[in-house]
Amino acid sequence: MRFKIFLNIVLLLICLTDSQSQIKQRSSSISYYTGIGYKFVILTNPTASDAYPFFQLSDGDFLKELDGFFGVTINEIFALEFSPSYLFTNKQSSDGFYFQDNNGLRFYYPVDSRLNAIPLNLTFKLFPFAKNYSSFLNKMYLGGGGGFIYFNEETTNQIYDNESQTGYLGARTYKNDFWTSNFEVTLGISSFSKIGFGFEVNYRFVPLDNKHDKPLVTSLAGNFNSVNLSANIIYTF
Repeated sequence: MRFKIFLNIVLLLICLTDSQSQIKQRSSSISYYTGIGYKFVILTNPTASDAYPFFQLSDGDFLKELDGFFGVTINEIFALEFSPSYLFTNKQSSDGFYFQDNNGLRFYYPVDSRLNAIPLNLTFKLFPFAKNYSSFLNKMYLGGGGGFIYFNEETTNQIYDNESQTGYLGARTYKNDFWTSNFEVTLGISSFSKIGFGFEVNYRFVPLDNKHDKPLVTSLAGNFNSVNLSANIIYTF
């Protein structure tokens, strides 16, 4: 009888130990990370890219984005990430454009421009080779997600009768600010270190209302889609 009691106690202790081990293993498979990134933005819509080219050799300015992110990784395979960012530029194309309004067709030449955007996205990431620890693809991931993006654009244009810039009609400043949706697909890889680095390429879909009511890119372009190249610094808890 005592042997049976002793045996039951031993079995109970084994079960409890195994259960605690499993709980510990599951909890250790969850990790948190945060970081910052710098992103080069290449617009793919012709109207948008003409107005805000990726790079201007004349002054060295380009469209860029600063990223912050915080995420949680589950079982090393899945991650959920919140990533607010700030896109900005103060430069515009040196080319003008025609715009039709109530006063007729006029030629607009931008002399000062400012564009800011704040994407607020939630991204799901999949690490398909996470369990293959010997592979250099261990930290490669595929991602998809989206959220909302805020735009603020302001441009001062000189207005002429035609593109030869004769018949000067004055200058006027136009503004646009609004929220819209955006979606992203991502391919990336990160390092193995506690404090590491990573690289991403993604494509962002940003539909615009295309109202054509102001001589601004966010009013004239059908979308603000872009290819984005990112370099990240990552800290894992």
